[in-house]
Amino acid sequence: MSNVMKIINIHGDIRVSRLYLLIQLDVKKNNLDDTLKTLEREEILIQPPESIQLTYNIKEIIKDADPIYLDLVGEYYAYDNEKLYEFIGQITTNKKIYPRLKEYNERVNHLATIKSLRDDFKVQEFLKMCPDPVNYFTNIKLNSINTHYNESLSYLSNRFDLLPLDKLRDELPKHGFNLSKTVDSLVADPKPFYLKKKRKWFGSRHQINYKTTENIEFLKEIAYLDHKDEILNYIESVKTEHRIQVEQAKCIGNLNACECCLDNELLTTEVFSCPAGHTFCSSCIKKGTEVAVGGGKVDIKCFANCDEEFNLTMIKSIVDDKLYQRIMSLKQAQEIKAAGIEGLETCAFCDYSVILSPDLKIINCLNPECKKETCRKCREESHLPYRCDQIERAPEVEVRTMIENKMTEVLIRICYYCKRKFVKGDGCNKMTCSCGKQMCYICRQPVDSKNYAHFYNEKVIKNRCPMFTDENIVHATAVEAAARLIINELKITKPELLRNIDINKILPALKNPNKIPTTQQSALAINKLVATIIGENVEDINNLKDMRSLGPQVKKPKH
Repeated sequence: MSNVMKIINIHGDIRVSRLYLLIQLDVKKNNLDDTLKTLEREEILIQPPESIQLTYNIKEIIKDADPIYLDLVGEYYAYDNEKLYEFIGQITTNKKIYPRLKEYNERVNHLATIKSLRDDFKVQEFLKMCPDPVNYFTNIKLNSINTHYNESLSYLSNRFDLLPLDKLRDELPKHGFNLSKTVDSLVADPKPFYLKKKRKWFGSRHQINYKTTENIEFLKEIAYLDHKDEILNYIESVKTEHRIQVEQAKCIGNLNACECCLDNELLTTEVFSCPAGHTFCSSCIKKGTEVAVGGGKVDIKCFANCDEEFNLTMIKSIVDDKLYQRIMSLKQAQEIKAAGIEGLETCAFCDYSVILSPDLKIINCLNPECKKETCRKCREESHLPYRCDQIERAPEVEVRTMIENKMTEVLIRICYYCKRKFVKGDGCNKMTCSCGKQMCYICRQPVDSKNYAHFYNEKVIKNRCPMFTDENIVHATAVEAAARLIINELKITKPELLRNIDINKILPALKNPNKIPTTQQSALAINKLVATIIGENVEDINNLKDMRSLGPQVKKPKH
């Protein structure tokens, strides 16, 4: 679908047949460049008027569907009424799932972000996405080998096309697969060994590389590396201008202080106040608002323990649009509930509210991000034509839910300072919350932001946590261990509840192991690490004989 959207944007013909595009992409194995070349040579098929009209009619029935999907539906059923009625029946009775408008909008935004990083780069817009790129790319975010190693190598190959490929392959792991550090090292090399002529393009054009990837985080780093001088010059010019303004304000005694972080060299434009006059910087207000909304609060009160609330207009000028919309949505829901209107019902899955007559049994949510149908009586998803007491709620379902909740709990971390929940992606085990506090992913303890004494790297050190771990250990092995401990307990206490549960269907998939592991760990060391992550005894982990990911890897014989 992403490539279909790209072709539509590039070609500029919004009426080109969507089915035709899908077929062409399928023939070309979803290679965008090859498909575009074919479209230049061939006569392009367009959508027939009948399918356009049908798509328009179906949009009135399925208002929350992906518009490109509806175009495909219009073309596919334009001349087959029998199949069309069958399709509409399946959609309206929830027997058929379909891609949603929300997913389409997310894809549109995703492609727009890619374009802004790759083609329409602007320093100011980039710094909104990544306010502190120097620190972020050189100290915080590390590129592990199992995420975008090939893209990193292809970028290095293209940028340093006179350096031997073996040199690039050696340099990348030397810097922990951190692309920015690798580039800095290669640029600063005083005695580089150059090839006699430029090297050809690394890998095949069908291979994943930095010119075709859609990984936003990686593209941010590429944009930073390609526009580094421009970015640094802009940052320095802003700092210089700010220093001049601070000095001028200091001379006339016009500086302000934040009552939260105690910064006392703030310009008038950098501070905001509550109605009682307590002043705070925009950074503190933004973080405080994020914490409050994360806890379900809509009234953002002053941080100075007074009873005043921050003005919503002021909040809007500080936070991003997404957070402000969330505040308004919560506030609207709160006001509607407080009104005590007769017949008012709220969606069980979001904050949408509606007034219903007593004879209606289903709440149809019109929130475009939800769109669920809820039984008004039992508050579960619609189960018509069955009554609430006819819906089976087997104990096995509750057990499965308990297991899945425990597996999810293993992945989630809660900031010790602001209590915000977050999960680990790739990279090191030193995690930074949005409030700025840092903690260890393995043992959940606070760590010093200025050093890494809590961690070890290649050599295991007693009473320290590893700086890096194989993603299988933290995202699969630990999760599996938590699930199997519950199951082993149930085998003894309530074995009948496990009769219809297939554990292998709910366990997370194992990834391919790292080609170049960061640390060499024994099975016992891994067991101890897993026990620390899930907060259990290492002896219990040692006794899990049926674990998929702790056993020795069996090599398949070559034929």
